[in-house]
Amino acid sequence: MEARWVRVVGDGLAYSGPCLLKSVAMQPVLANDYADIYDGNDTTSGKLFVRFITAVVVTWCICFGDGVPFDQGIYIDGKNADVVTTVCFVPL
Repeated sequence: MEARWVRVVGDGLAYSGPCLLKSVAMQPVLANDYADIYDGNDTTSGKLFVRFITAVVVTWCICFGDGVPFDQGIYIDGKNADVVTTVCFVPL
């Protein structure tokens, strides 16, 4: 399958189902904004994979090479409703 890109503003489900997470780009609005990335469909049942946090207001991207396997899906929990997070993944 081909890679997909999904943009989430604030909190939301980027994808439901098994996949390989390839990269995460975060656009903060304030210093110390963050985005938590979960393997799951929400923060309650999902497993926290990583927290991306920035000390300055700059957009940045983290790439994971061959990808990180996620079993349930990709859920994003932004610190504020205006934090923009974009994920690139390959559905399995």
